[in-house]
Amino acid sequence: MTIIDAPRPARLAAPPIDRIAALGDTASTGAGIASTETLPAEALGDGFDGVHGRIRDWLRSWDQVHLPAFEAVRDSFPAEERRSSLRAAPTRADGAVRVTASLYDPPTRSGAPYAWSRNWVSVVELPKTVEAGRLHYRFSVGSRLVLDGQAETGLVSTSLNFGLVADAATASPFDAPGFSTPLCRPLVAVQCREDADADAQHAFEGSIDVEAGDQPAMAFVIGTDVVFRDGWARIHEGSSTWIGMAGRGGSGTIEVRFTPAPMLALFG
Repeated sequence: MTIIDAPRPARLAAPPIDRIAALGDTASTGAGIASTETLPAEALGDGFDGVHGRIRDWLRSWDQVHLPAFEAVRDSFPAEERRSSLRAAPTRADGAVRVTASLYDPPTRSGAPYAWSRNWVSVVELPKTVEAGRLHYRFSVGSRLVLDGQAETGLVSTSLNFGLVADAATASPFDAPGFSTPLCRPLVAVQCREDADADAQHAFEGSIDVEAGDQPAMAFVIGTDVVFRDGWARIHEGSSTWIGMAGRGGSGTIEVRFTPAPMLALFG
């Protein structure tokens, strides 16, 4: 609703005819026809430019939230291996998981393809909200795979699962609706062949309603899967999956902003 839509007030009192008639009457005031006196502009009150500027700055402002380093969770590999050939470098607080692998399967072996599957988790708890409103967020997920090989089957895929809850005290982001289904599969079934180099990036944004005192929490789970048979393959350094700001900046940071309930009521 705007001021134009608001209910009309009662009619004003009749205009003061005598005072209006006297306005600009040089004969009665003695001001003279050449008078240049005008009302100072300051008497009109502050203009809208200041409000417009503050709103514009607010619309451009997002808070940056840094992701904790990803922690390894699943590490599934063939029973024939004592340790997974799908290796990961020690993670840092930069939102990325880096993997390498050197695989070989002799042509004399029979049976199903070998499979490796690993994932890593990072959980972010935001500060408690001081009033009701809506939390908006945005981030990017990207993957790059630098591969090599010659094999009957040599496929690599990456994924991201994401969960968000309004209050970590009453719910877990791992139980959030849709968490068990990947939000994104940046690279799917990329073939391990000579000098293969694939990359992809996707941006996401969304929001969730919060109440005063809530502490929102987000969970990110990065996954890497490999299926391989009969031949050799390598996943080279430079292969990684990462979380970062949407459309710009480096990895390791997401963006959030809060919209108070009164502003939501005003703008819908």
